[in-house]
Amino acid sequence: MFEKVFKLSEHQTTVKTEVMAGITTFMTMAYILAVNPNILSSTGMDHGAVFTATALAAFLGTLLMALFANYPFALAPGMGLNAYFAYTVVLGSQPKMGLMTRGGLSSSMLPFSSHMAMSFTYWACSRGLSSGSGSTSSSRRSFSKKALS
Repeated sequence: MFEKVFKLSEHQTTVKTEVMAGITTFMTMAYILAVNPNILSSTGMDHGAVFTATALAAFLGTLLMALFANYPFALAPGMGLNAYFAYTVVLGSQPKMGLMTRGGLSSSMLPFSSHMAMSFTYWACSRGLSSGSGSTSSSRRSFSKKALS
């Protein structure tokens, strides 16, 4: 089953090698499960809820990367952005901006939403999934050919 899904022989690897690599990667990244809840709970968030969300986000991201992209990449929440959010946006800006945890989360949602909308729009256009006659993808191809020459 693993051979069919992940093409192990094509990538010159075995199930044992991949299991050992997975264990090594987990041990390398396990600190995130301890550090991330400590950082975000300093803003007033529930420690247990943040731990659960961190574990689920890492599991889901890694699973999607494995199944859809067929890449052996482990994904987890970014510690730098979490520290920035906790210590700069929420705690560091109390006198200046007065953002509480919910306000900080809300202000972080707008850039995330716009980035996701742009990414999915580009993805849909690059696969010819846009509505209309398909002129968007053909004009994009002609534009990229001009840009490359």
